[in-house]
Amino acid sequence: MKRFKFYFTYAWRSVLRGGQRSFFAILCVAVGVAALVALQVLGSSIQDTLTGDTKAQAGGDIVLRIANSRGTNTNTNRVFTTDDQDRLNKFKSDGVITEWSPLIVQSTIRLRNYFSFPPTLYAVDPATYPLYGNFEIIEPKGKNLRELIGQPGTVVVSKNLWEKLGLKLGQDLEASGSNGQNIKLKVVGESNIVLPGVIFGPGQFFGFMITSIPTSASMYDAADNLPSQVFVKTSSDKVLDSAKQTLTSGTRFRGDTAYEIQSQLTKGISITQDFLSYIGLLSLLVGGIGVINTMLVVIGRRTTEIATVKALGLKTRQTLFIFTLEALFLGIMGSLLGVILGELLGLGIKGVAEGFFARPLVWSLYPGPIIIGMLVGVITSGVFGFLPSYAAARVRPAVVLRAQSTMVPRIGGIPGFIILLLMTLALGIIAGVLIKNLVLGVIIAFITLLLMAVLVGVLWLIILLFGLLPTPRNPAIKMAVRSFSRNRGRTATTVMVMVVGLFFISFITFVADSVKSSIREAFDIQLGYNTIGFTGLLAGGNTPEITANNIASLKQIQGMQKVFPSNFASVRLEAINGSTPSGGRITITLDGRAYINGESTGNTATQKIAAGRNLTPEDADQNVILLYKNTADALGLKTGDKLTVRPQSTTGQTSQTTELEVVGIAEEFTSFVNFEDSYVVPYNVVAKLGTPFTLYYMLIDRPFKQAALQNAQAIVPTVLDLDDLIDTFNRLLDQILAFPLILSLLSLFSGAILVANNVALAVLERRTEIGVLKAVGAKRRRVMSILLWESGLVGFLGGLIGIGAGILLALGVNTFSSPSDGRGASAITFTWSPGVAALLMLLSIGLALVATLISAWGAVQEKPLVVLRYE
Repeated sequence: MKRFKFYFTYAWRSVLRGGQRSFFAILCVAVGVAALVALQVLGSSIQDTLTGDTKAQAGGDIVLRIANSRGTNTNTNRVFTTDDQDRLNKFKSDGVITEWSPLIVQSTIRLRNYFSFPPTLYAVDPATYPLYGNFEIIEPKGKNLRELIGQPGTVVVSKNLWEKLGLKLGQDLEASGSNGQNIKLKVVGESNIVLPGVIFGPGQFFGFMITSIPTSASMYDAADNLPSQVFVKTSSDKVLDSAKQTLTSGTRFRGDTAYEIQSQLTKGISITQDFLSYIGLLSLLVGGIGVINTMLVVIGRRTTEIATVKALGLKTRQTLFIFTLEALFLGIMGSLLGVILGELLGLGIKGVAEGFFARPLVWSLYPGPIIIGMLVGVITSGVFGFLPSYAAARVRPAVVLRAQSTMVPRIGGIPGFIILLLMTLALGIIAGVLIKNLVLGVIIAFITLLLMAVLVGVLWLIILLFGLLPTPRNPAIKMAVRSFSRNRGRTATTVMVMVVGLFFISFITFVADSVKSSIREAFDIQLGYNTIGFTGLLAGGNTPEITANNIASLKQIQGMQKVFPSNFASVRLEAINGSTPSGGRITITLDGRAYINGESTGNTATQKIAAGRNLTPEDADQNVILLYKNTADALGLKTGDKLTVRPQSTTGQTSQTTELEVVGIAEEFTSFVNFEDSYVVPYNVVAKLGTPFTLYYMLIDRPFKQAALQNAQAIVPTVLDLDDLIDTFNRLLDQILAFPLILSLLSLFSGAILVANNVALAVLERRTEIGVLKAVGAKRRRVMSILLWESGLVGFLGGLIGIGAGILLALGVNTFSSPSDGRGASAITFTWSPGVAALLMLLSIGLALVATLISAWGAVQEKPLVVLRYE
């Protein structure tokens, strides 16, 4: 017992004597554990949010939809007709189910003076909805949905749409649906964006309104006001499967139980949790590297001490045990600190993830991640501490006492390799436990080891070559470069961590900027319009006469510069030159191109023609067609060929065919925005064939835009402000990319901690060197400048490689993008911003310098006499 007390006392005092170096080793472990705990907590939070209350999330015991039926395109194929609803009432009266609640989803509602992405309108029966759970009403407090929308003409608005419109209780919204009737909806409440039975939908991102079915019926035709899904309640879980079987046998219904829906969600969530756990383990790997570096330096400084205690009788296995115990103490303290930091970090990541998942996340103090963080942190520290502990155990008393050496003995190739494999195996087992697959965890661990070894090896070579480059005559820079390349293995590991973080940060930033700039450029420059209106899905009509009247009225609006119509129609390609196509009859989409005063929409003026000619204003009423080259090649078409098409019928009646002559073959567009697909015909041809709606492209002077949008909405049922749509898209893109960006920043921060740890160790190793420098007249600022230059090189090299790799990958995406989109080029051109790259480079160097100042400030203050006396 006394022996174990000695082991624990000696190891604990060694940790305390370590001072700053022990602190940074603890901090390295803490950062890794914090990342693991935060991501584990986030994974648990996501799972509880999406699968917590199973039946409330699903909307009922069973969720019914209409099974797909081939051979028809009618609306009744996808909704519950009155006959279907009568059948559900029959099931209820027979006792198969106890209650059912319909959900109608309307995506074509129009709000007066609202020009952004259309909100979703959910129509429910407030007497039965929701069957399970609560629909949270934010304002007025204490009210429920049944009380608020029981009266006709009332609506509850989601929080995101409420804030966008700046609504108040009692305010009236003028809205219309497919029947063209404008009605006033009274805003009676603000709700949470979480809707029972709707796990993910556009309403969660762009906003929604919820009202009663009678209110919805006042805006939509009867055929359009039918439920697309039905929530069913049974008497108990015991009859769940039999009820589902009864409901779906011999009917058009397709059903999923709440538990089946939960199982599907859990499979998707488990992938997310495994990914988050892997990221957390990578961060913990950085902590293990810090433990190795710290203990190797400590052992190097204490070889005389180790040799002395071994000469007094301490055996090799006892030395191994003591130093492994010291690593475990570092792991315990680092894990405790990491758990606290992880919970705090998790709160910050939670806010980012809520934007990513478009819903508030459940949050609580989960014991699982805390226990896992403690165990994994301690075990990882012990595993990584075993390698330097083995080095300490190999210290030979006689050799060290005779030579007074402070060099760590070499472990040897075979033992070191075996220890490395065992360490990787242990980490693989830990990863396997976290992802619930031991074999996969071990495979991932060894693949990660291989990739890290290759990357560290390349960086080691780069650092070696960097040290051979000619340096300026400044003594501080010369000494910094020499010190930079002195411990190449440790420096390469630190640079690797910073490279990984900066690579992902730069690539994510470049992608976000490229997508935003491509969309902005496409709409502002290539498309040439800033507003789109359309008719057809809502009331308005699509005949050429109505379209001409609409265009004439739109042109009268102050600030309106251009207006162009466009349309499309789905048809069946019946024959080519009188013969059935070799691949059989196929459905194609004809895009209508209009000409007004000799001009057409978009970028058709710059379109390159490979064969024949382009469409002209004289073709307005001619049965001619322009093909894109990839389509023409695929079908073996050339100019002069005849295509026979038949409009798609929704009534089952046979429609008349139309013959179109190929007059031209065009090169594919390279523009991001191109509303024409592979088959282009004159606008009037599509209008005669029948079109679901007509698009109006409008260019409005920005000073008159708001008033012009309001006036245009009085003519065209739906008007969309492209500037607002772009801003909305950019906001969603920022929310989506913020999550991986946070994960990348964790890696970069871990690299900064490693820099601080390495500087502290370098100062410890070079105490004699620093003491001599100060003894011969070097000032504190000169010594600090050497350390700052050295760390600045680490930050510079990490930034140069990481950001450079991000730039190369972004540019490589352009190079290897295939013309599979049918337009001959990638839809988005990825570019990089020199300004953003410079800022990221400054961030990398700045973190390294700040870490150096924090870790080395106290060391450079030490008096040279004190150093030289004890060294």
